[in-house]
Amino acid sequence: MKPIVEMLSPLAAAEPVVCEVVRGQDFGCVWHYHPECEITLVLKGGTERLIGNNISSIQPGDLVFLGSNVPHDYRNQPAPGTPLTEVEAIVVQFMPQLPGHEDWMQRSSMTPVRRLFQRADQGLEVTGITRLTATRIVQEMLHVHGMKRVILLLQLLDLLSNSEELREISSPVLPQPRPGTSDRISMACEFIASHLPEPIYVADLAAIVGLGKSAFSRLFKKSTGRTVPQYVNELRIARACLLLAETDLTVSQIAMDCGFVSPAHFQRQFREHQHCVPLVYRSRIMQPS
Repeated sequence: MKPIVEMLSPLAAAEPVVCEVVRGQDFGCVWHYHPECEITLVLKGGTERLIGNNISSIQPGDLVFLGSNVPHDYRNQPAPGTPLTEVEAIVVQFMPQLPGHEDWMQRSSMTPVRRLFQRADQGLEVTGITRLTATRIVQEMLHVHGMKRVILLLQLLDLLSNSEELREISSPVLPQPRPGTSDRISMACEFIASHLPEPIYVADLAAIVGLGKSAFSRLFKKSTGRTVPQYVNELRIARACLLLAETDLTVSQIAMDCGFVSPAHFQRQFREHQHCVPLVYRSRIMQPS
């Protein structure tokens, strides 16, 4: 099931920063994406959220920042025999470029905010003291409009961009090396991405970039924060999640397409990363909101 493109209503589009309250038996959405960035604060109700390739349970107070075009869905589906709790949430949506100032993110002083938006492509869960302060700002947005709401948004982005209490939710479809990474590691990452279904060996990667195996392994870990096997496995699991969600391929076909040595190996690795087997993941994605 491919995510649906969602468009803002003309009324909502009149505001540079849209801020609305969602109330009812559900969040009123499906598996979808949109060009606007989104901040969702769950005040009451809700059982789980789907962000990229991650499925997590939610509790009141859950606060998430999503970048542009990140597939997502919020659901309120209690277990059989459990009473349904009404949903209440505040949803903020805005374009990553301010009208008339499309190049503002390229200024050197905006590096922390630019990095925040890059991380938001995986979805960011806001925690700790940062969440308490951010919650107050989001709630204030409901009561103002126009430039006053934009000012509050800028305060919120400044808070989030300087916080260490944000956690990536979804695995990236293509894990990125850290800024400043050497061209050799970038070359190795490109090779991995283009040869994912094939066996990938550290010695071969080291030879491609002209380094010894040990030196390459150290540089790769320093540049990506992962060992080569961890990096390759994360990329394969992310691709598998995409294929499970958007195609009718069998588990065996997906295992082969993603480079796992066998369906059994794929099942073990998938369970370790997603805490469920592939078919359960697919059924949860396909389940209507």
